[in-house]
This record gives sequence, C-alpha cells and structure tokens, in this order.
Amino acid sequence: MNKTIKIVAVLLGVLVPVITFISGIEAVVFDKAFYMDQMRKNQVTENTGIYPPDMDLVVNEIISYLKGDRQDFDIKARLAPENAKNVVDHVSIFNDKEITHMDDVRDLLLFFLGLRDATLILALIAFLILLKYNNKAIIKALFYGSAIFMVILLIVGASFIFNFNDTFILFHQLFFANDLWIMNPSTDRLIWIVPEPFFFAMIGRMVIYILMPLGLTTLGSGLVLFNEKKRIKKCNSNRGKHENS
Repeated sequence: MNKTIKIVAVLLGVLVPVITFISGIEAVVFDKAFYMDQMRKNQVTENTGIYPPDMDLVVNEIISYLKGDRQDFDIKARLAPENAKNVVDHVSIFNDKEITHMDDVRDLLLFFLGLRDATLILALIAFLILLKYNNKAIIKALFYGSAIFMVILLIVGASFIFNFNDTFILFHQLFFANDLWIMNPSTDRLIWIVPEPFFFAMIGRMVIYILMPLGLTTLGSGLVLFNEKKRIKKCNSNRGKHENS
C-alpha cells in the first residue's frame, strides 16, 4: 500500500500544476478585455485598416472561434484604409494561410482544454484515495509538485524574457507540423492583430495567473509541513526527556 500511496501522491503532485497551468492559459486566451487593451496599445486598427467600430466584433469572433463556438475563422469586417474614409463593406480579413493556421491553433488549444478536464477527474480520484489512506501525503504532493513546477515555469518564462524570438520559434516548431505560423506583414493581417508585443504581454500574464495559485499552494502547504515537522520534533524532544527522567 505504501508504494501505491507514493505513486498516487506523485500523480496528484503532477496533475495539480498541470491543471493550474492550462487554466491560466485559458483565462488569458479568453479574456476579451486583454485583447481590446492590446488592440489599442498596438494600434491594430491603424495597422490593419479594419474599421475601428468593427474591432470589437472581430475580437468577439476570434474568441468565439477559439472556444469552438464558431465553426470557421473566415471573419468579416469593414475596412477603412484611409482614416475611416471610403469604408469597404464586410470582407474576409484573413487569407487561407491564416485561416488554416488558426485551425491548428484551435485544435491545439481545445486538445489541452480537454486534457485539463480529464486531468481534473484523475486529480480528484487521487485526492480521494490519499484522503482515505494517507491524508498527510496530500500536503506533500501539493508542496513538491507546485514548487517544482514553479521552478520550471520560471525557467521557461525567463527564456521568453531574455530570448523571446528563439523561444517563440522553438515553441511553434514543437507544436506545429507546418510552417504556416510564419507570417508576412505585407500580406497577413494576423501578424498585425497579434504582433510580438501582444504575445509578450500574453505570456507575461499567463505566468502571473499560473504563478499566483502555485505560489499560494507552495506557501500554504509548506507552512503546514514546517509546523508538522516542528510538532514532531517537539514531541520527540519531550519523549526523550521523559525517558531520561
């Protein structure tokens, strides 16, 4: 049973950070306020020629598509390339390459969200098993799992901060089987809607959303383990005094 408990504890220690990681990504990817703020900061309407009042609609449709609520990425909007003069009626703002790439992005995102949901079930089962047979193992699993994952996340985050381009390229090479993610600013509006500063801000926010719960879990579980260790040490000390007397 001890070996089984250890395996279940390790499983829980791995699953909880994974759940936190994917949930942090989900929170940012589906945050409309974040998108709109980045659209303003990166001057997206000016760079893309999209009619400013339609930017809100475009963001809504992008998020809807990523959630799986919209069937395709063929999003239409009005164009106003000359300071809102000569507005062109609703046209497709993305080309075939961009649409195909976003299909890949959504498939990857929905896969990880599905993985998170399955992981939640496994984590709950592991938690209930430990709760019944060794509830102290839960605290250890949460502490070591969260602490180790925080270190890994900080290393990855640092690689994005200090070498964004190479890390960004490596990420795409690992997760995409084609090179459709390589955009041309002269032909692809997607690179203007989500330019490098957008991804830099998004990754930074993801790191914060993930580190906060992991940090609190590490701190809370660490304090419990520390107090338990002090209690055991005190009990052993008192026992030694009684034996000597």
